[in-house]
Amino acid sequence: MISSKQLILENNEKRKLLNKENKKYYDDMLVYIRLKSKASERESEEILMELLDHLIDGQQSGKTAADIFGDDPRGYADELICELPKENLISRLPFFGFLAANFIAWFLITRGVILLILGYFMAVNDMVHPAAALIVIIYWLIYALLMVWFIFRILEQSLFKKKKTFLKQMIAAGIIVAAGIGLGFTLMHFLPALGPSFSFGWLPSLVSGAFLWLAGLWANKKFKCS
Repeated sequence: MISSKQLILENNEKRKLLNKENKKYYDDMLVYIRLKSKASERESEEILMELLDHLIDGQQSGKTAADIFGDDPRGYADELICELPKENLISRLPFFGFLAANFIAWFLITRGVILLILGYFMAVNDMVHPAAALIVIIYWLIYALLMVWFIFRILEQSLFKKKKTFLKQMIAAGIIVAAGIGLGFTLMHFLPALGPSFSFGWLPSLVSGAFLWLAGLWANKKFKCS
């Protein structure tokens, strides 16, 4: 059985056969379906491949994407998405677990690098309060998820438009990103030391972060291949 990764690679090659107008139409549908579909990746890629094959056949007969799929690509894509079976929440948990593990891993790696560099210039405090650290990590996880959702929303709203203007969206995104980062650093600065503490220097931080990152990559690869 062909995998979703192979379908994506095949899709990328076949899209080169489309003319400029049809490719623009199809690319918007592709991004929209990938963003909005709650079906499994494989089922989404299969329907996208069927659409692409149909479009290529029509193009060879002199038809445009609008002739084949209509003048309302968003509505047509929504109909297709509604027909796809929805993937249950439990099957999505490994993906969200991978994102969380990856985020925490890079948090630890970044912390280790900062402590290592600062250690050459000043005395650094490497004490960690688990309760306070947990609050900070939860905040940044929620912030990262909200940023991903917000970026997807901006991308979704920009699709199916003849003239795409990103200036207002980018200004709004910049303000929200800056506000979120500022709030995060304010929380880290003013959050009181909660509960017991222990020393957690740059080396343990780097090693644990790298281990968690590699473990996440291995688990994600194994899950996709299973």
